[in-house]
Amino acid sequence: MRKFLVAWLAALMLLTALVIPAAAKGPKCADIQSTNSTGTQLSRAAWDGATGDVNGFFFLEGPSCERVTYTLFIVDDEGSTTLLGQGSVEGDGTSSSVTISIAGIAATDGDVCAWVVSSRGKQTLDRAPSDGCVVLLDDGTSPGGGKGF
Repeated sequence: MRKFLVAWLAALMLLTALVIPAAAKGPKCADIQSTNSTGTQLSRAAWDGATGDVNGFFFLEGPSCERVTYTLFIVDDEGSTTLLGQGSVEGDGTSSSVTISIAGIAATDGDVCAWVVSSRGKQTLDRAPSDGCVVLLDDGTSPGGGKGF
């Protein structure tokens, strides 16, 4: 009986591995993409040090979910834990892109660092970039086109 149970559990685990993809982390609406579906536009963020405005725009694998929150975080420097600001929006259930704007971000050294997270409650579903952050420079190039996630 014990051998039968072990064999049955092994078969069940194999079947589960075939049915559920290993890379599945959450719904498509939470999967932050580096480009749009055709690869012609980048997910990006830009900071204008003169006005303090940060604008983030990113694409999702599928239409946003109404119960998923998308948050853009801004810190002073790469590796910093000093949060300068954050902005969040909830999904609308229709659009496969998300725009987040934050005003009043000030830094004295000419750069800030950004990342974006999709979450449901306290559960993080995705993060871009997957570690660290994207440095946004206030050198005249960042506000124009932004830096990609």
